[in-house]
Amino acid sequence: MFKSKYASSMLLAVAVTFFSCSAGLATESDKHSHASLAGIKGVGVVVEDLAQDAEQEAFTTQLIQADTEQKLRAAGIRVLTDEELAKAPGMPYLYVNIFTFRDAELYAYHITFELKQMASLVRKPGVKQSLATWKISSGGTVGAKKLSELRSFVKDDVDRFISVWKAANP
Repeated sequence: MFKSKYASSMLLAVAVTFFSCSAGLATESDKHSHASLAGIKGVGVVVEDLAQDAEQEAFTTQLIQADTEQKLRAAGIRVLTDEELAKAPGMPYLYVNIFTFRDAELYAYHITFELKQMASLVRKPGVKQSLATWKISSGGTVGAKKLSELRSFVKDDVDRFISVWKAANP
């Protein structure tokens, strides 16, 4: 019993630390990377595989992919196929990574959204690499039986991306 309460307390402390740090990074990232979104007509979407225990709770990679693409389309942002992405200038794609860690009673989570696109070095323009030019992240905890609530948090982060994209592309 003591170990379970201690583990839950530690998990909560780690999640609060993630969330506190993430909130500051999100604001800073928006300010400095706003210009990197200008002129992007569409994006690909890549969702990193979720933890197996999360998938067993019906919180799936496919569900997050579908939710993200639906919100982008509804906002007027074109979702590129793999073939279209390969031909798009800069190959911009929205990368979604959701880390979850389950304790007996809680899931700690950390959600990261990054717009990645090809960039080249100023000192050596021939060297190109896919880099995150815009990023937000958030984190916290949810009850083990309420993992599906993370869908609304993911949708909120997609809305944040949409808001910044619209500001850069009036």
